[in-house]
Amino acid sequence: MWRTRMSIAGVAAGCLLLLSFTPQAAGQCYLGSNYLGIAVRSGNPFQAEKVTTFTREPQGKIMPSLQPAALIARDSQGRVRVEVTEGKFKVEEGEGAGTETVQQMITICDPVSQKLVRLDTLNKTATVTQTPELGSLRNGIQPQAGIQTQHSFCSVLAPMLGVGNTQKEDLGHQTIEGMDAQGVRGTRPMPAIINGEATTATSITELWCSEELGALLLLVRQTGTTQTKMEMQLTKIALGEPDPALFQIPLDYRIVERVPEEGRNGQLRPSGAGPAIQPSTPAAAPPQ
Repeated sequence: MWRTRMSIAGVAAGCLLLLSFTPQAAGQCYLGSNYLGIAVRSGNPFQAEKVTTFTREPQGKIMPSLQPAALIARDSQGRVRVEVTEGKFKVEEGEGAGTETVQQMITICDPVSQKLVRLDTLNKTATVTQTPELGSLRNGIQPQAGIQTQHSFCSVLAPMLGVGNTQKEDLGHQTIEGMDAQGVRGTRPMPAIINGEATTATSITELWCSEELGALLLLVRQTGTTQTKMEMQLTKIALGEPDPALFQIPLDYRIVERVPEEGRNGQLRPSGAGPAIQPSTPAAAPPQ
């Protein structure tokens, strides 16, 4: 059981790493960029759920998901919101002591203000990062706020698979959630240890992208050593404008701004004034 859980965690980590593209991906929050597999694109609003499932091969047994579905939303301005459930926590003191609460981590990519906002529902904290200092383009030029670069969204995703000696294969088109999707598969050898002996396994990743929606509809990954296939798919896609409140910082949240000062990495400063302070201690602790 422990080996199975570790294998699933490894596959999940690999897929999340793949979606991150580069170390600066979190800062690429401008019109025409890509944020976690969603095009930062104006005039094309929608909402959806991102569901992660695991299938144990060769039996084809579907294993329980480790987390609830992530909630995805993009408005007409191109703002992208991703909400992920981190888990349940027990409140040990203060208001609600002895009860359990669910922690939601919400990120809002706002290309208009060029800010990346991270909301922590457990501690009611909003961490604001100015994206121009993080998301510089390779040529050193940052797009101006409100200006959308013109390029094919799916053509940007395909090079993700071209790492090292990866072999790429065009999978053509298929319909996913009622939308035309373009597919590409990447296959690459990777070192592995099976039964205590060094060998080579095969890692296979498939990407299915919708140019119309501007989103990665399906990501499938399987590594030979785990025999576990992971699928991350957008479901329940609803076209139309989401509630504007989803992209706002709640009034009762403490707002802090990340300080990019040299020698002060990781410190946070209350937005607007004051010296740098360390992140606050969580109000709740994981259950024993």
